[in-house]
Amino acid sequence: MKKLKRYIIQCVGTTIVGAICAFVFYAHNQQKYYFPLFILLIFVELFYMYKIYTYSYLPGLKLQSMLDEYRRMNDIEEVRRLGKEDLLQEVKEMLSMLEGNTIQQKNAEILMKNAEINNLQDQINPHFLYNTLEVIRGEALVNGDRKIAEMTASLANYFRYNISRKETFVYLKDELKNSMNYFNIQKNRFGDKISCEILYHDVEKELVEKCYIPKLILQPVIENAIYHGLELKLGLGMIKIHISVTEDSLLIMVSDDGLGMEKEKLDELNNDYDMEEEENSSRHNGVALKNIRKRLKLYWGKRAYIIATSEVGIGTQIHMCMPLLYQKEEYMK
Repeated sequence: MKKLKRYIIQCVGTTIVGAICAFVFYAHNQQKYYFPLFILLIFVELFYMYKIYTYSYLPGLKLQSMLDEYRRMNDIEEVRRLGKEDLLQEVKEMLSMLEGNTIQQKNAEILMKNAEINNLQDQINPHFLYNTLEVIRGEALVNGDRKIAEMTASLANYFRYNISRKETFVYLKDELKNSMNYFNIQKNRFGDKISCEILYHDVEKELVEKCYIPKLILQPVIENAIYHGLELKLGLGMIKIHISVTEDSLLIMVSDDGLGMEKEKLDELNNDYDMEEEENSSRHNGVALKNIRKRLKLYWGKRAYIIATSEVGIGTQIHMCMPLLYQKEEYMK
């Protein structure tokens, strides 16, 4: 495209006509708009980068942080991935795990309701039982038989704890007291052949005894230690209850110096199996421990465990770990 340009020479009356390229003609005028346009484009690009960061990248970072926190709280092995597809896959995996946890919580509620129903069906009138035991205790005191009086008092307290109290979680001190009531009842049978002591390791007794634990997880372990560890042992037998804590966990170990067990029996004891199998089984060493394991797993998953170690002729140790809780959470009420 050409642009015509005329020049008139006044003195001679002559007009000169020339043709100039339009691009060259307008280029000079357009140059003054280039810099403002360039600045505008930079601001537009920065604006879109901010939008992408705010509505895409930043939420992705927050989501990744939440996933990492969920892994940490549930003791899940961390796997570093890159890219949107990998993040979406992680979200799907976490949603699947959350769904599993929801089902697990529902199962725990059903289990507790069934246990409550079974308890009501099997329950005798507790007031009649307590009154009868008090009468026996009173008669024993009148006759000067302090041993019978003490055994009857221990039995009354034991039944009161097991039958009357409906809590699913209790103070550690109450669970220890109930276990010692049970042990004192058994001691009247075995005499000085068996003994039991509670040991606190690097922890303040008054403080740790106020933490919450599931009800009736210690007494069955003491019972197993007596019947499967010490009863057939020649000579004296000792049970020790070791209490210690970490930053966020309560550790309980119940040890005995009884007969111990073979590796095959120990492996069977430590293996998980279906609760239905447990309900159909006769009473034996493994039922109580596997019942406790089932309850711990329902409440806390991998954050809690119960494991047995043993050596023939040396004794058996039952190790329990669970969250250290000084306040009741919603599922504990």
